[in-house]
Amino acid sequence: MTDYRRALDRESERFDLAPGALDRVLERGRRKDRNQRMGAGLVALVVVVIGSLVAISAFRGATNVQRPGASPTPSPGGRLYQQIAGTYTVTLSATDPEVAAQGMTGTYTLRLLPDGVLQLSAPPGSLREGPSPSGIAYRLSGSRFTTNAFVNISCPGSIGIGTYRWTRAGGRLVFTPLQEDCAIRRTLFSSKPWRLQPGSSP
Repeated sequence: MTDYRRALDRESERFDLAPGALDRVLERGRRKDRNQRMGAGLVALVVVVIGSLVAISAFRGATNVQRPGASPTPSPGGRLYQQIAGTYTVTLSATDPEVAAQGMTGTYTLRLLPDGVLQLSAPPGSLREGPSPSGIAYRLSGSRFTTNAFVNISCPGSIGIGTYRWTRAGGRLVFTPLQEDCAIRRTLFSSKPWRLQPGSSP
């Protein structure tokens, strides 16, 4: 063993390292260690980021409560329908050119039920006298009022419904046409304010 080591020592004395060779070898070792540590740190950072994203996504899913759509159309019988429900009258005069042209002079009675049913009575001698036929309804969506009154009697060529903006202050109910191609319905609903009858349901 001693002879083998002595031989190695003699051989090593025959070779001289280039200047700085040892420093370069040591630097390569340090650089390799540094790169390995940086790689491990990068992998750990990626794992932490992915874990954080998964946790945030799960938290949002647990706390994101579905909210109802804004201003859905109230169902008949709801509070909005209670606000308009009642029995109203309006008296149309022949001094109004539209009323005269349609032959609609007289007093009309309009009953709006909380379930969305509309009942209408016309005066004797008017264009459409007597109680309204069954199947007439109205619907509310916020301040919008739609009805199919007269669609099958006096307005067979209309779009089917009239759309109005409704407002009620005290005992006065006002309809303002928004989309209406039935002249009779427009004249009846919007010529004058309707008045709530005493003792009728609010």
